[in-house]
Amino acid sequence: MEYLLDTDICIYWLKGREIIRNKILSVGLSNVAICSITVAELYYGAYNSSRIEENLTRAERFISNIAVISLDNDALRCFGELKTQLRKLGQPVADFDLLIASVAITESLILVTNNTRHYNRINEIQLENWALP
Repeated sequence: MEYLLDTDICIYWLKGREIIRNKILSVGLSNVAICSITVAELYYGAYNSSRIEENLTRAERFISNIAVISLDNDALRCFGELKTQLRKLGQPVADFDLLIASVAITESLILVTNNTRHYNRINEIQLENWALP
Protein backbone atom coordinates (compact mmCIF):
# COMPACT_ATOMS: atom_id res chain seq x y z
CA MET A 1 0.00 0.00 0.00
CA GLU A 2 1.12 3.48 -0.78
CA TYR A 3 -1.83 5.83 -0.16
CA LEU A 4 -4.28 6.56 2.66
CA LEU A 5 -7.48 8.24 1.49
CA ASP A 6 -8.91 11.00 3.64
CA THR A 7 -12.67 11.00 4.14
CA ASP A 8 -13.27 13.84 1.67
CA ILE A 9 -11.63 11.84 -1.13
CA CYS A 10 -13.84 8.84 -0.28
CA ILE A 11 -16.91 11.05 -0.46
CA TYR A 12 -15.81 12.34 -3.87
CA TRP A 13 -15.46 8.69 -5.00
CA LEU A 14 -18.94 7.86 -3.67
CA LYS A 15 -20.39 10.88 -5.46
CA GLY A 16 -18.85 9.74 -8.72
CA ARG A 17 -16.18 12.40 -9.25
CA GLU A 18 -14.35 11.17 -12.34
CA ILE A 19 -10.99 12.68 -11.41
CA ILE A 20 -10.91 10.64 -8.18
CA ARG A 21 -12.10 7.41 -9.78
CA ASN A 22 -9.52 7.73 -12.54
CA LYS A 23 -6.67 8.39 -10.12
CA ILE A 24 -7.61 5.51 -7.81
CA LEU A 25 -7.91 3.17 -10.78
CA SER A 26 -4.59 4.37 -12.19
CA VAL A 27 -2.66 3.68 -8.96
CA GLY A 28 -4.63 0.48 -8.34
CA LEU A 29 -7.13 -0.23 -5.61
CA SER A 30 -4.60 -2.50 -3.91
CA ASN A 31 -2.36 0.55 -3.33
CA VAL A 32 -4.94 2.56 -1.41
CA ALA A 33 -6.48 2.19 2.02
CA ILE A 34 -8.65 4.03 4.49
CA CYS A 35 -8.47 4.01 8.27
CA SER A 36 -11.15 3.09 10.77
CA ILE A 37 -11.78 6.78 11.54
CA THR A 38 -12.80 7.29 7.91
CA VAL A 39 -15.16 4.33 8.18
CA ALA A 40 -16.81 6.01 11.19
CA GLU A 41 -17.10 9.30 9.31
CA LEU A 42 -18.65 7.58 6.27
CA TYR A 43 -21.24 5.87 8.48
CA TYR A 44 -21.99 9.18 10.19
CA GLY A 45 -22.46 10.85 6.81
CA ALA A 46 -24.85 8.12 5.68
CA TYR A 47 -26.94 8.22 8.86
CA ASN A 48 -26.98 12.01 8.82
CA SER A 49 -28.26 12.16 5.23
CA SER A 50 -31.76 12.33 3.86
CA ARG A 51 -31.22 9.05 1.93
CA ILE A 52 -29.92 6.85 4.73
CA GLU A 53 -30.43 3.40 3.20
CA GLU A 54 -29.02 4.36 -0.20
CA ASN A 55 -25.98 6.04 1.35
CA LEU A 56 -25.40 3.17 3.80
CA THR A 57 -25.40 0.72 0.91
CA ARG A 58 -22.92 2.83 -1.06
CA ALA A 59 -20.66 3.34 1.96
CA GLU A 60 -20.68 -0.34 2.89
CA ARG A 61 -19.93 -1.40 -0.68
CA PHE A 62 -17.00 1.00 -0.76
CA ILE A 63 -15.69 -0.06 2.68
CA SER A 64 -15.88 -3.76 1.81
CA ASN A 65 -13.76 -3.26 -1.32
CA ILE A 66 -10.87 -1.32 0.20
CA ALA A 67 -8.26 -2.09 2.85
CA VAL A 68 -9.14 -0.63 6.25
CA ILE A 69 -6.32 0.13 8.68
CA SER A 70 -7.27 0.03 12.35
CA LEU A 71 -5.81 2.36 14.92
CA ASP A 72 -2.94 0.73 16.74
CA ASN A 73 -0.79 1.84 19.66
CA ASP A 74 1.82 3.43 17.36
CA ALA A 75 -0.81 5.62 15.70
CA LEU A 76 -2.35 6.54 19.03
CA ARG A 77 1.03 7.48 20.46
CA CYS A 78 1.75 9.57 17.35
CA PHE A 79 -1.64 11.27 17.82
CA GLY A 80 -0.79 12.22 21.40
CA GLU A 81 2.59 13.60 20.43
CA LEU A 82 1.31 15.56 17.43
CA LYS A 83 -1.68 16.97 19.30
CA THR A 84 0.61 18.22 22.06
CA GLN A 85 3.09 19.78 19.61
CA LEU A 86 0.38 21.52 17.61
CA ARG A 87 -1.44 22.75 20.72
CA LYS A 88 1.78 24.29 22.06
CA LEU A 89 2.21 26.07 18.73
CA GLY A 90 -1.38 27.33 18.84
CA GLN A 91 -2.18 25.39 15.65
CA PRO A 92 -4.60 22.66 16.66
CA VAL A 93 -5.96 20.13 14.18
CA ALA A 94 -9.33 18.42 14.68
CA ASP A 95 -8.95 15.09 16.49
CA PHE A 96 -10.34 12.90 13.68
CA ASP A 97 -8.07 14.58 11.13
CA LEU A 98 -5.12 14.13 13.47
CA LEU A 99 -5.92 10.44 13.97
CA ILE A 100 -6.06 9.93 10.21
CA ALA A 101 -2.75 11.77 9.86
CA SER A 102 -1.23 9.61 12.61
CA VAL A 103 -2.17 6.45 10.72
CA ALA A 104 -0.61 7.84 7.53
CA ILE A 105 2.60 8.73 9.36
CA THR A 106 3.00 5.47 11.29
CA GLU A 107 2.15 3.34 8.25
CA SER A 108 4.44 5.44 5.98
CA LEU A 109 1.56 6.22 3.61
CA ILE A 110 0.89 9.32 1.54
CA LEU A 111 -2.32 10.99 2.73
CA VAL A 112 -4.60 11.88 -0.18
CA THR A 113 -6.85 14.79 0.73
CA ASN A 114 -8.45 17.94 -0.60
CA ASN A 115 -8.05 19.44 2.89
CA THR A 116 -4.33 20.07 2.64
CA ARG A 117 -4.59 23.19 4.81
CA HIS A 118 -5.71 20.98 7.72
CA TYR A 119 -2.60 18.86 7.43
CA ASN A 120 0.07 21.32 6.26
CA ARG A 121 0.98 22.08 9.87
CA ILE A 122 2.19 18.51 10.36
CA ASN A 123 5.81 18.30 9.19
CA GLU A 124 6.03 14.50 9.21
CA ILE A 125 3.22 13.88 6.72
CA GLN A 126 3.31 13.45 2.95
CA LEU A 127 0.28 14.86 1.15
CA GLU A 128 -1.25 14.62 -2.31
CA ASN A 129 -4.42 16.28 -3.56
CA TRP A 130 -6.14 14.18 -6.21
CA ALA A 131 -9.19 16.47 -6.37
CA LEU A 132 -7.32 19.06 -8.43
CA PRO A 133 -7.09 18.66 -12.22
